[in-house]
Formats: sequence, C-alpha cells, structure tokens
Amino acid sequence: MNKFVLSLSFMLFCINVAMAQTDYYYYNGKRITLTPNSNKVCVSIPKYKKRTKERVLAKVKVMDTIMDDAFDIFVILRPDFEKLVTNDFWKEEEKNVIVTSSYRTAEDAEVFTSPYLNLRLKHEEDVSLLFSYVEEYGLRIVRRDSLMPLWYILGITQKSEKSTLEIANQLFESGKFSESVPDLCSMDLTCSNDPLFNLQWGLRNNVYPGMDISACSAWDIATGKNVKIAIIDTGVDMNHSDLSSNICSLSFDTQTLTSPSIVYRDHGTHCAGIAAAIKDNNILIAGVAPDASIISVSNPLSGSTNTLLKLADGIIWAYQNGADIISNSWHCPTHHAALDEAIQEAFTYGRFGKGCIITFAVGNLGSQKINYPANCNEKILAVGAIDSTGMRAYFSNYGDKLDIVAPGDTILSTIPNNAVAVKSGTSMACPHVAGVAALILERNSELTVEQVNSIINGNAKKLSGVSFNVTKPYGQWNKQYGYGLVDAYNSVINTPNSVYVQNDTITGSRIISADSIYVGNNVTNTKEYGNVILGQGDVSLRAKYIEIKNSTSIPLGTTLSIGK
Repeated sequence: MNKFVLSLSFMLFCINVAMAQTDYYYYNGKRITLTPNSNKVCVSIPKYKKRTKERVLAKVKVMDTIMDDAFDIFVILRPDFEKLVTNDFWKEEEKNVIVTSSYRTAEDAEVFTSPYLNLRLKHEEDVSLLFSYVEEYGLRIVRRDSLMPLWYILGITQKSEKSTLEIANQLFESGKFSESVPDLCSMDLTCSNDPLFNLQWGLRNNVYPGMDISACSAWDIATGKNVKIAIIDTGVDMNHSDLSSNICSLSFDTQTLTSPSIVYRDHGTHCAGIAAAIKDNNILIAGVAPDASIISVSNPLSGSTNTLLKLADGIIWAYQNGADIISNSWHCPTHHAALDEAIQEAFTYGRFGKGCIITFAVGNLGSQKINYPANCNEKILAVGAIDSTGMRAYFSNYGDKLDIVAPGDTILSTIPNNAVAVKSGTSMACPHVAGVAALILERNSELTVEQVNSIINGNAKKLSGVSFNVTKPYGQWNKQYGYGLVDAYNSVINTPNSVYVQNDTITGSRIISADSIYVGNNVTNTKEYGNVILGQGDVSLRAKYIEIKNSTSIPLGTTLSIGK
C-alpha cells in the first residue's frame, strides 16, 4: 500500500492501532505522553477539492474547524467518520482526504494532529539530508520558516504510509535533526483560561463530544453583555471572586422586603455561577453568559412562612428592577394564585412590555409530571436535565410541559467563600438555559419573550438515538427531552441582529442593512437614544423590520429607500 488513506480497512486499521496504545512526541529530547482520544478524528480536505468537501459535509456534523491555508480541516465524531467511509461516494473521494487522530495531554487538554510536522535542521548544509528523508517518507516541503531558517514545515501526502506523529518521532529518533515534532492543534486556549474549565462538561464535553451546549463556539459571537439575570434562590455570595464583578449592586431579600439579599444556603451561588461566572480571569470556572450581570433575589426556599407569596414578591421585584431574565431553580408542593399572577406580570410588563424570559426547573423526582410552577404558564421555559452521556438524568421529571433539557448531573460551580462544588439536579440545568437566553438578548435586545423561546426551543440539539416524533409549535418534540438539548451556538447564530442608529447625522450615499433597524430617539423604549438627522443624499434602510421614531428628521432633498 502506498497511500496514507487508501481504503476503509486500512484507514480504520491505522486509527485503531493509534487508539490501542499510548503515544508521545519529543520535546527537548524527552518523550511527552499523549493519550489517544477515540471519540474524534480530523478530516483534512485540500481547499481546491470543493466537491469532496461538499459531499463530506453533507454526511457529517462538524464539531470544530481548524484554520489552514491549504486544507479545510474538520473535527468530527468517530462514529460519524465510520458511517462516512461506508458511503458509496467514499471510494471516489478518499484519495482526496487525509485523516488524523485526536489526543489528550497530561493536563487533559484536547489536541489534534494535522497534516503537518515541524522539523529543525542541525546545520544549514543539512538541507540535502532533509530532501532525502522527504523522499523516503513521501513528504512535501511546505516552506522554510523565514524568521527561523533552520525550521521547516513538512506535510504528509498520499504517498505517506505513516502518520505525522510517527514520522516526526522517527525523524527525531534518527539523530539527524535537532527537533522534529508533529503539528498539534488545540481549541483550548481560545475558549477559556479558567483552571477548572475542563471539568465543566456542560459547556464542553471532552468525554462525550457534542453532549454539551456548544458554549465555546457561542462565545465568539456573544457573552451576555448588558443583560441582567435575576437568580431567585437562596441568595448569591456577592463577594465571590469568580462572580463579584458581574454582580449588580441592587439586590433584594424577599423575607425582609429590603436590600441587600441574604445568603441562606449555597444553592443560589451555585446557580449564579452556572449562569454567569466570569470567564478568562484565571479563577475557577466560566459561566454560560460570562459577561452578564447577576441580580441576587434571596429566599430561604424552605422552613419559612408565606414562602409562596414571598417568592411571588421576588418575581415582581426582579422585573420591576430591570431583570431581563429570571432563573428559578425551585418548585412548590402546592399552587398559589399570587405566583401565577407575578409570573404573568413579568411576561406582560417586564423588559418594557417585551416580557422577561423566565426559566424554571421541572423537578427531581424522575416522574412523568412537571412540577409547579414550571407547568403553570405556556411562556415559561421548563427545563429538564441530562447527564454527561446525553441521557435524561435519572432524577429529571418529564412530560407534556417540558420544553428543553440542559446539563444537570455532576455540575461544577461556585459556592460561597470563593469555593466550588459539584451538585446535581434540574436546579443546575435551569441556569444553563437562562445563560443562553442572555447570549441571545445581547445579540438582539428587542426580541419578545415568545421570540427568545422560539430561538431556544427551535435550535435545540436533537440527541442521537432519541425519537423526536411529536410535532409542537417550535418543531419536533420528545416527552423526556422536550425539543432537545439547549444549544448556545445554534441559538445565537440564528438570532436576528439589530442595528440602532442614534446621535447621528447621515449624509451622502449610505446603506444600512440588518435584520432589524431602529432609528431615532428612545427607539428601544428602554434606553434614550439621541436624535438622528437624515441629511441630503441617498439613504437606504434594508431590514425585515424598521422602526423610525419621531425624533428622526428627514429634510428636503433626501432620497429615503426603505425595504427588505
């Protein structure tokens, strides 16, 4: 066999051999251990092979992409890859594809081998030696590093019989070169530098890839800026080092009907960290919406009189004091009209009439009945829990009122006194969804509660092996999983963006294009925007929705074109 990717049997043999052993690379003459990750592979397709790329992408779901000048490099799940190579078209296309492996480092970082290796000559005159090894291993010289001229980038080809890892190690072990290392790519550094992030499987699942909310990809688009999440719970430790800069100064205790809030137990701080712990501060963990603001609304949640009425007070206070999202990781054993009334008020009057987004945990009895109040209003996002394998958590309630599921089993988050702890429950799933709602509202604060619910439910991940065979308003639904696993990335990329034109004089030829355009003073009904003058010239506004307020003046001589 004289091709690196020659046939299905050879390809799977190569990958299985790699996965059956502990591999390594060399650094300063020492072996550095790499542990094979059997869950993922890298597929590299030359950029000029557009037809191959289209046919491959039609059959697999891409988990990550790796930037390169010559190749389109996709990270896919191994089961998807194994299905891919059984397709009829694969025999035509396999000669255009290079498949490489995934590994984990000793620090539990995920890395991928690419089609490249980096090699350092001992002396400049050793270039002829390099040429001989390039020929022997079926490599190509991609380029010499212009700033470090003893270093070369080499690439494997269809003539290469071994992987970049094997070739790099053998070249170093030959003793002919100073250094020889495989190119190991990683997404870890761009996602979070928080030391415990790799333990947050709900944000990025390294053991069961894809069984997470796709937070890393979503953070490239939104992080929850200028969005307020009220955590109605046992109180948030407002001095916690991984929360403090995201804590709103205004808080409320429902027992005393005064500020500040009180920390009765650690449950509220745990929920707050899931929703909005600070990211990239080298402290502990990251939250789903790491730049959102947290409003602490405290209640003991048990062992107190008039609890249900006081929780209703907390909801009223939250929406009246600017909460965009209200996260509720609790349930009640009995019903109360005051709670129903408070929830409806938040939907009607919250966010200046657009409605607060309200999430509720569905309960932890493993029963086919959603707990109250999660089941009392159709606009509530009723949240169930999954475990890290993607299965419904054994404790999670389910049933007709279930909307969505989120990570809820063995979830690491903040607790008082600058600490963290692992907790399980639909209580932990609920703030995951609240955080995703914050990402959506950062992207478009004009959305109504119904629109946000539609985005979250309509873009959920359909879990493998689950039959979503019931048709509901937001798509296909399942009794145990609702519309599926909340997907932060799909939600934000499918959120229509808005443009606000404020304090501006528009003259000359100018085109403004977005999904929604708001022009003028006070265009959001929540913030004061300055006057806008459309001066002489051609102004074209193109959007699905355009709102022009009275403070916009359109003088004579202006050609104003408005349309989709």
